[in-house]
Amino acid sequence: MANDTTTPDIETEETPQFDVEIADAGPACKALTITIPESRIKEKVEESYQTLQDDAVLPGFRRGRAPRRLLEKRFASGVSDDVKNALLSETYTKAMEDNGLDPLGDPEVDDIENLKLPDSGDLTFTVKIEVTPDVELPAFDSIKVEKTKIDVTDENVTEEIERIRDQAGTPTQPEDAAIEIGDYVTTDTTILAGEDAGEDAEVIAEFPGTHILVNGEDKEFKGHVAGIVVEALGKKLEGKKPGDELTVSMTGPGGHENEDIKDKPITLKLALTAIHRIEPASIETVAERMGLQSEDELNDRVKTMLEQRAEQNQQADLYQQVCDQLVEQVELELPEGITGRQTERVLRRQAMDLVYRGTPESEVEEKMAEMRGESEEAAIKQLKQFFILDKASKDMEVDVDENELNQRIVTMAMQQNRRPDKLRQEMMRQGQIEQLYLQLREQKTLDKIIEQASVTEVEAEAEESA
Repeated sequence: MANDTTTPDIETEETPQFDVEIADAGPACKALTITIPESRIKEKVEESYQTLQDDAVLPGFRRGRAPRRLLEKRFASGVSDDVKNALLSETYTKAMEDNGLDPLGDPEVDDIENLKLPDSGDLTFTVKIEVTPDVELPAFDSIKVEKTKIDVTDENVTEEIERIRDQAGTPTQPEDAAIEIGDYVTTDTTILAGEDAGEDAEVIAEFPGTHILVNGEDKEFKGHVAGIVVEALGKKLEGKKPGDELTVSMTGPGGHENEDIKDKPITLKLALTAIHRIEPASIETVAERMGLQSEDELNDRVKTMLEQRAEQNQQADLYQQVCDQLVEQVELELPEGITGRQTERVLRRQAMDLVYRGTPESEVEEKMAEMRGESEEAAIKQLKQFFILDKASKDMEVDVDENELNQRIVTMAMQQNRRPDKLRQEMMRQGQIEQLYLQLREQKTLDKIIEQASVTEVEAEAEESA
């Protein structure tokens, strides 16, 4: 049943007078019916005309001397629209603040096209908004997690050095060669709307110069193109040459942030432009680039790196166990209109977490493509997790200071072999600092929850290596 509340008339030096009634309008959605009294409307209209009179210049009159009746005749429609929009904005904003509502998206005003400022009487309008859902948290001491011991073996070190050799290797461009497993292929990629789409189909997105790693049997021949996992892509590409084209018809991933792609029939057109093969760097070259003198020093350095990464992965596993139990225990209804922008924020936080844990850039892109390919149910689970941890962080008064943000940026820059100041500037340009703040706050919140949870240490399975 709807929960109606009424905010009494509010009138201060800064706050306009208005009435507001709030009712439930669906899961985590509120309908605010706001009434602005005639007295406030007239006051706002008078303010607008006074400002206009001070600034307006009409033929035959000096600035500030134009008669009010002429201003009303010439500018009545514009003043009415400006006053209406200003009143809608200020009363909506104040109503949200006064009632402690945390909006998730943009407000929708009912029948806004036909909403006019009345010549007399009050102005009443209804605005609907998705808000942060109510969350009732369980007792954290009921949560039980297992902390897995992970040992870094010599085999792990050898595999990591081989990966580093590939990363530091020299790309070569074989002439008149066919694509082989393990090659990197450059394509101009176009995503078209519809199954088996033709040249006249709607273009959803274009990605010139897309780089694709041709995966083999160890990856089930899966590949990712422009952030989308494509089944058997390695088999489809193997044997083709630059100048060839490949068309793939499929259903867009259910977790994609673009609504034109999400669960929609799409066609990928790949124009192959180049093949690159990596000639691995020598162990001596890798050691030299890392400022080391010998292969033994390289082994020691890599082992330390893997141990640090193992600790981060171990902590991430604890976090995931906690999150899974919280999502299972907490009943939570999400707004029906979950937007792609919110899903995209979740994906960005996951990408930053992968970078922090030392995941190579190519693997980050691959994992992000896999996450987009998850079902909508998995995407909803991620959003529930976000709201639960947001509530927990507020209850436990968890915050992140500037120093903690800078330390994380330094760590991420080291993982990417970049300068911290350059990485910070790029993150600010792309609006990622807020996402990094949320990620750090979630992790600090999870640390506090784990302090209260029951933790059991267990041995790793044989296949669970660092």
